[in-house]
Amino acid sequence: MNILLCTNGHPATWPSLEYGVWLAGEGRARSCSWAVSLLGVVEKPAQRPAVEELLEKAERHLAEATVPYHRRMQEGKLEKVIPTAAAAFDLTVLGPMTSHLVWAGCFSRLLPAMEKPVLYVTEARFRLEHLLLCTGGLRYAEGVIRVGGTLARTFGATVTLLHVVEPVTLEYPLANEVREHWRELLETDTPQARRLKESLGTLREMGVGTEVRLRHGPVVHEILEEIREGDYDLVGVGSPYATRSLRRLYRPNVAVGVAEAAERPVLIARPGSVVG
Repeated sequence: MNILLCTNGHPATWPSLEYGVWLAGEGRARSCSWAVSLLGVVEKPAQRPAVEELLEKAERHLAEATVPYHRRMQEGKLEKVIPTAAAAFDLTVLGPMTSHLVWAGCFSRLLPAMEKPVLYVTEARFRLEHLLLCTGGLRYAEGVIRVGGTLARTFGATVTLLHVVEPVTLEYPLANEVREHWRELLETDTPQARRLKESLGTLREMGVGTEVRLRHGPVVHEILEEIREGDYDLVGVGSPYATRSLRRLYRPNVAVGVAEAAERPVLIARPGSVVG
């Protein structure tokens, strides 16, 4: 797996660099051919010393972990430089690159341009034993199931597959069936149940120990509540950006909302995403 670690010199990017180094080192310890590229984005000349300082710090950690790497610096805007560079990598690891208020909008604009999986880290958690993979039960979650399942298999981790049944106000038969039987969703013949069973089967075929959790309520709130109640090391959410017709069921701000509030690494992947 080829991993891209990004920084623009902002101190809040260090946890993502540190976590990316740890992840690559642990992957290689499990006989996986993982390599790292360090990307320093220089938006303004005055930021160059801070970018160089964090890159050099990450290089020292990579050398200690005996992880192959190369580094480069590039001038330009984050929203243009990072998506272009990320297209050549299996996974991009990044963290907040500006102040919180400014970054929320920047991240919302950056994410749609990222074709490959993103691992968003605000706080490094150097353990990967139990993953929470969130799915609305529809096909846009296939990417995060595949990528999250690959990480779980590599690290010998278990997975909890979470499906949140969102409150609905429209009255139609399928919505009513899901709402009334959400606790027994897997026993229904709804599209959500069928996709959830497929996800469960995919993970088990990959050799990953998996259990299913069902919750009912606003999606972001319920995911964050599950994170608080469970001892999860990494959270995965699907991105709907490439599947416009599903936005009404899993709104684009879900991935950003979870990533910003989860307080642990969050994997975001589009449908069809895979990693080597």
